[in-house]
Amino acid sequence: MRRRFRLWVLLLGVVVGLTALLAGCGGGGGSFGPSTLLQGRVVLVGTGQPPNPPATVIVGGQSVRTSTQEGAFQLRVPPTATQLIVRTPGLPDFTFALPPLQAGQTVDLGDLYVGRQTIAVQGRIVDALTQQPVGEATITLLGQRAQSNPTTGRFTLNGVAYDPEGVLDPEGEVQKSGYLPRRFIADQPVIDGVMDVGDLLLLPETDDNPPGQPGNVRGVVQVPASDAVGVRIDVYSPPDALIASESVILSQPSGAFQLWLLPGDYRLVFTKGTRTATRTLTVTSLTQQIDLGTVVLQ
Repeated sequence: MRRRFRLWVLLLGVVVGLTALLAGCGGGGGSFGPSTLLQGRVVLVGTGQPPNPPATVIVGGQSVRTSTQEGAFQLRVPPTATQLIVRTPGLPDFTFALPPLQAGQTVDLGDLYVGRQTIAVQGRIVDALTQQPVGEATITLLGQRAQSNPTTGRFTLNGVAYDPEGVLDPEGEVQKSGYLPRRFIADQPVIDGVMDVGDLLLLPETDDNPPGQPGNVRGVVQVPASDAVGVRIDVYSPPDALIASESVILSQPSGAFQLWLLPGDYRLVFTKGTRTATRTLTVTSLTQQIDLGTVVLQ
């Protein structure tokens, strides 16, 4: 009887040991202590739609597939993670730098764009009043992020999704403490895999004469037989410039718009499809309020 009892104890020990061993051999989802929850969407740069078949989002040894309806994902990762990889059938892998993570927080990465090609986008961040370079500004575009050089203000975003036949106007943003956020359109020509967006001007928050909120030039765009969603406003300064210094896409059906423009002479070109309109104006000070009234596209 004692021998049989010892045999049962031995077998029980073997079962417990195997159970513990198998529990530690899970497929990529092992415990790593404190974690951060990442969430966002994966989107095709050519269409703005989620990939189908879905993409796989990978951070270290953790991975998850995106939803086919919206391209959404959630993934719990260690707070030491620094980059995320998106692997989509038929497309190259895309690597995205992660912002600094903290344990217990949820970080929304927004839309991460993938496509058939990758390009580098470069430019320079400049103080709109002093014309001096602005360093350590954060530039984001299509899910990629970079910081401007502390001395020169120049930046390069590598691995940006690009589709030469795409229908989207990629919009980026520049943020820097002490300055107002600045949005920009990345639609310049691509030469040898590089797009140069030129100088992006930032307006200081602490200026003694800030423009009225939220802008010093305003008006309303009307499009016959349509709403104003998708109207593009290109700002040219000086008025005879060949390349727009700034572009804005309207997202409100009402067509109301407000712009911040520094003192100077400008030509504004409003476009939707084949309809256009042009306005010229002179801004004499940041406190001057200019109402362009109703701009009807013809």
